[in-house]
Amino acid sequence: MSIGPNETFPFDPASNTHPGDIVLTMLNSILEDPRKVTDDDETEAFRLLEQALETEDMDESVEFMLKALDHDPSNVDVHLEFLDIACIDDSYQIPILELLEKIARQKIGESLFQENEGHFWGLVETRPYMRVLECLATECHYQGDLKKALLCWEQMLKLNANDNQGVRSSLLLSCLALGRLKKADKIFAQYDEIGSSCSFSWAMVLKRFLEQNDELAIQALKTARRQNKYMESFIKGTRKPPMELPNHYAIGSREEAVSCVDAMTIAWNQYPEAIHWLKLQKKK
Repeated sequence: MSIGPNETFPFDPASNTHPGDIVLTMLNSILEDPRKVTDDDETEAFRLLEQALETEDMDESVEFMLKALDHDPSNVDVHLEFLDIACIDDSYQIPILELLEKIARQKIGESLFQENEGHFWGLVETRPYMRVLECLATECHYQGDLKKALLCWEQMLKLNANDNQGVRSSLLLSCLALGRLKKADKIFAQYDEIGSSCSFSWAMVLKRFLEQNDELAIQALKTARRQNKYMESFIKGTRKPPMELPNHYAIGSREEAVSCVDAMTIAWNQYPEAIHWLKLQKKK
């Protein structure tokens, strides 16, 4: 969701055109007629973006970002910052992010995708693309389009198996929410984090239940309870998580549970019978 000081910020309040339509028109123009940008222009655009992020004055920040786009209209990091502060309806968010993904892909070129698949994050010039893809996945997940979110997260791990952005848990839980157990198996196998990760441990409980293997589900539940005892009450709905996500957390802490509770509860809530089963399991 985007926030800003008024309904049209940072657009002309006298305009009859919706801010979302203004952005879509601008991005389509950039995509259809990309401008050749010099190295100096790219450097200056990033410098201006840094200034925009450092100032606490909103008008000044917007001015820096507009100047940055004058130097490099296809700098998607600037566009993402604009999207974060502008009041644009949710209905426009996904189309805008999809266009930014295309612009970022066009900017770095297809050869980089072919030559660097698997370790994409290692190249600085590919990171804006990865950031756009993460924003698109997050927005799709927020708006309930789990299938599209899953495709984005799959693409991110295909490009960067080391998962520097930490999306494997979100992908795993989306697979379970959609009933794609074989894909979930591959993620469990690729990232051995049961017993050390709250999301993986509690995801395994749900997976074992969906496989209708009660014995293994109970074993997985014991492991999950040892790993993080706080998640269970969130899944059952007996305790509500705080509105704000923690800035950091320790393994096994309440903060760790809160950090992944949204994706976790979305997955479990697809299966009311699983939550009913969990409520029946007494702690020993």
